[in-house]
Amino acid sequence: MAELAWQWDKQSSTYGNYGNANQWTVNAGLASLARESTQNTNDARSEENPSLVYSFIRLSGQARADFLRALNWSEELEPHLRAMSSESTGAVTAGHIKTGLEALSHPDPLVLLKVSDYGCRGLTGPEFSDIDSADFGNFIKLCRLDLFSGKNETSGGSFGLGKAVYWRFSRIQTVLFNSVVAESDAVDGQTRNRLFGVNQGVVHRLGEQSYQGRGYFGVAGTKGNVTSTWATEDLVETLHLRRDGSRPGTSAMIVGFYDPDEPERGHTVDGLVKMAEDLRAGIEESFWPLLARRRLQVRIEVINDGVRELDTVVDPEDTYTELVRALRRFDEGDLDETLDKTYSVVARDIPIAIAKRKSGSGHPKFVHNAKLVVTKSDKQKDPLENKVCLLRQPEMVVQTLDRTFENHTYHAFLLAGGAVSPDSSSAEDRWADDFLRFAEPPAHDQWIPRGGRNKSSQSSLSAHYVAPWVPNLQAIEKDVAAKLIELFGAPPPADSKPPTAVFKHLSFLRGEPGAGASTGTATRKPAVDITDWKVLDGRWHLTFRIKARNQPGGWALSPALYFVGLDGRGQEVEWEDLHSEDAKVEDGTVLLEHQERGRFVQAVVTGVSTADLPIPAADAAVDVQLRNVTTTQSKGGTA
Repeated sequence: MAELAWQWDKQSSTYGNYGNANQWTVNAGLASLARESTQNTNDARSEENPSLVYSFIRLSGQARADFLRALNWSEELEPHLRAMSSESTGAVTAGHIKTGLEALSHPDPLVLLKVSDYGCRGLTGPEFSDIDSADFGNFIKLCRLDLFSGKNETSGGSFGLGKAVYWRFSRIQTVLFNSVVAESDAVDGQTRNRLFGVNQGVVHRLGEQSYQGRGYFGVAGTKGNVTSTWATEDLVETLHLRRDGSRPGTSAMIVGFYDPDEPERGHTVDGLVKMAEDLRAGIEESFWPLLARRRLQVRIEVINDGVRELDTVVDPEDTYTELVRALRRFDEGDLDETLDKTYSVVARDIPIAIAKRKSGSGHPKFVHNAKLVVTKSDKQKDPLENKVCLLRQPEMVVQTLDRTFENHTYHAFLLAGGAVSPDSSSAEDRWADDFLRFAEPPAHDQWIPRGGRNKSSQSSLSAHYVAPWVPNLQAIEKDVAAKLIELFGAPPPADSKPPTAVFKHLSFLRGEPGAGASTGTATRKPAVDITDWKVLDGRWHLTFRIKARNQPGGWALSPALYFVGLDGRGQEVEWEDLHSEDAKVEDGTVLLEHQERGRFVQAVVTGVSTADLPIPAADAAVDVQLRNVTTTQSKGGTA
């Protein structure tokens, strides 16, 4: 085998790389590591039931020295890292490297984290990316490129950012890889121990030469570039990258592993065991559906100088008993009619409007029926109690919706896209999965659009789908809440005392003791719900329902049409026509008259936007907001 070496390209006179910005899009914390690394394995599966092993490795004494020597630490890697650290006043990554070098300069044990998947595709394909992207293999995607996903429609990610999690958790921005590929993916007849290393540092100057930030660990190729090598068993053993058996897959070794959120953790064996337990909790919370369906097995171990201190298989049923049982019963078609006892399981349809796709092969808009599964909880509390987990084909919890009902404790999840029936999904299931995947921001933790500080970019939808899609996604939360209310209704009184939920809604009972009820000074504001929309002749055509509490004097209100930008801000546009069969419309104001009976009054309104729009109608997302809301009950005051 040729001698291994580190190599950084000479710095370009026109460009300097001061670190890989991608990793800063990935959150720190073990929960983030659990989500991103497990998702990477799930997306790379080549077998029906792959497995994943997390190995926390603590090296001291001779084992530490042997590892660093095999890594060419003193001769090559450390000098370049020290040169990078001198850039710490002007580069975030350089500052992290400087701190990492200080930590590694002490003779304390070195901590590594090896993430090994089995039954996955491994680092397949050519060495270099100067070819057609259709010919890229996993080696190029993982080791050579940034912001390239190349995943199919049912994968977990769409940004190509998840792999950055590995460098995020390295004190010195260095990760090693060892891979076994299937016989069908052999490279020059080789299948075992494809070894490579990547340092994602910053531009730096060493001696008289300036270098780019990214360095590679391998052998010099015919063009002078570093290539991967097919390593010996002795070398991978020394680097603690040995893989068990012959199943294809990849081991990623994070050198100088730490949690950026808590850098002081993990120095002791007990500290590593606690980190392993926290990692297990993160995997269980995010991937309990995948594990419950036995479509992935995860094991976590802690090894201290060759001694295994912990070896545990992740089993979500211990923590999320109700959820695991409910999912398995749903898959078996074993459902109940009502939630009358602990572990009862019911399912309800949740329609999701999938927008028309304008990229790729495209498809028309349609309605996908997701499944809301609800189960009655036992008395053992857990972090997902009274929450609805949202998930699609990768069977990772994307987002949770909190809904609490007095005197009712439940667990629930919404299966969408290919997650409804992963073994027999239809084309529309896959299209729905794709729509929801593009709705997710880089952290893959949201479908439902939020505003303000909680707003995340969902710009990928604009690139692939015909607007509107904001109301489609917002309707998911509304429909889930409605189904839960149907199931649990108003909570019953307990101990002859009305539940607090009753007092929250009886705002008219605010008079002083003995003075009777007040006149209801706090009136619930009218609400608007978009029910249909389309673009014709460059104009938006919308149908929406306005609903308000029935009260003397009625309501006067002005629906305003807004084009919503990707930053969450809205730009008002004019109506060309606004009319209703249920209410009077005068100069853009809808008049809801008082009715003799009924708690609420409502009207269905149809509106057509002007053609004079800030951007083409088909490229916009829209919203309707109610302005100038007044009631004559209090002399026309604003509600």
